[in-house]
Amino acid sequence: MGKRLEKEGRVLEAKALYEANISEGFEGSFPYRRLAILYRKGKSINEEIRVLEKAVSVFQNVTGSEDIHPKLNDFKERLKKAKSLKSR
Repeated sequence: MGKRLEKEGRVLEAKALYEANISEGFEGSFPYRRLAILYRKGKSINEEIRVLEKAVSVFQNVTGSEDIHPKLNDFKERLKKAKSLKSR
């Protein structure tokens, strides 16, 4: 649904949907990734960091899935880059 909203140019609505997903601790990577990208594009680095920290927290606690480690590592790298950008 969020992807469709973005394609329709309804980015604020998509963000609200993604925010609802992550507030529930959703275990899929898509809403975290999209929010981080949207916040980066909007130069909202603090929001990007918040989302990435939440992603790292959620994915550190997920068990039983083989594809968690690459996702977790990806979010950790993105978080590191975002914090580096913020400190500049």
